[in-house]
Amino acid sequence: MDRRKGSPRDCYDAVWALTAEVIREWDPYRLLGIGAPTDEFDHEISSLVAQLPRIRSSADAIHAISRIFSSSFEPDRFRPEDCREVGNKLFARLIEGNFVSQKT
Repeated sequence: MDRRKGSPRDCYDAVWALTAEVIREWDPYRLLGIGAPTDEFDHEISSLVAQLPRIRSSADAIHAISRIFSSSFEPDRFRPEDCREVGNKLFARLIEGNFVSQKT
C-alpha cells in the first residue's frame, strides 16, 4: 500500500472503501440488489484487504477473491475462472488508487 497518501489508518480506510465498492458492485449472490444489508460481505472484504501485500497482479487478485469467497460460501461457485472479471476490476482499481504496484 502507498503510505504516502496519509496516515496508515487513512490508507487502510481508503483501500477498504475501494475494495468494498468493487465487491458490492459484483454482489455475487445478488443479495444487495434485493435489499440485504450493505455489510453482507464485510468479512470477506476485510479478509481481502488483509491480502493486499500479496497482490501484485490480476491473477493474485483473482486467486485471493476465489480463496476467500470459496472459504466463506461455495467452493464450486468461486473458482478462479469465476472470479476473473471481479479480480481484474479490483486490481485495476488498486493500481489506479496507487495501493499496489504491478510485478515487473
